[in-house]
Amino acid sequence: MPLLRAPVPVLALLLLGACSKGQVEPTDPGGGGKVCTEIGCIGGLRIELQPSSGWPAGDYTFAFALDGVPVTCKGALPLRACDAGPSLTCDVPDRVQIGESGCALPPEQHGFADIQIPSSPAAVQLEIRRGEETIYAGDITPTYVESRPNGPGCEPVCRGATAQVAIQ
Repeated sequence: MPLLRAPVPVLALLLLGACSKGQVEPTDPGGGGKVCTEIGCIGGLRIELQPSSGWPAGDYTFAFALDGVPVTCKGALPLRACDAGPSLTCDVPDRVQIGESGCALPPEQHGFADIQIPSSPAAVQLEIRRGEETIYAGDITPTYVESRPNGPGCEPVCRGATAQVAIQ
């Protein structure tokens, strides 16, 4: 039995069609359509922490007021062992996530990474203390931007903002 061969461009189109996971939604009554990909997104506020000289060892407190609602997170550097779980704990779960960096590195390389606030607060007050010393205190008024990572008219609608905080 002879082997049938399709021209390469036809074969490529067939393979691409077979791999598509997009959803097709009609856009007009004339039978047109749009293809939406399935990319997710993380909305909310991301605060980039920018320390001027690293993160010295000590006890740390991150005190927030998210639209007036207080959240406090406490922990210490050096970080706990990587397999021992997070070094910071917050008094209100899931309102704030503070990244921890370097648990597998020497203690002098441990630090804190970006802060993610999944909600979209209009106003954030933040104070960061090392021991009794305030190393940052300020108000953040984010400007949120909406985007549609899967294309115009496709879900989800992402609403996010980024702020930078210089740490003394």
